[in-house]
Amino acid sequence: MSSKKTKFTLKSYWAPTPKKLRKLGDALLGVFTITSMSSMITDHKSLAVTSLIIGVLGKVLTNFFSEDSIEEQID
Repeated sequence: MSSKKTKFTLKSYWAPTPKKLRKLGDALLGVFTITSMSSMITDHKSLAVTSLIIGVLGKVLTNFFSEDSIEEQID
């Protein structure tokens, strides 16, 4: 029987991102992009820039997570 352990390291950037964290990163980017666009339309430029930066950073940070398999032995 095996389970998965999620870890956050710089080396994990090139490893596959766990599905739940990939979904979270995509959701962050989507929400903050929409917020940024609506802020630009309503002429709130500082909110637009802040939203865009948060969304991109959230998406990039989720790429640093990976999963390690943990093998459990049953005696």
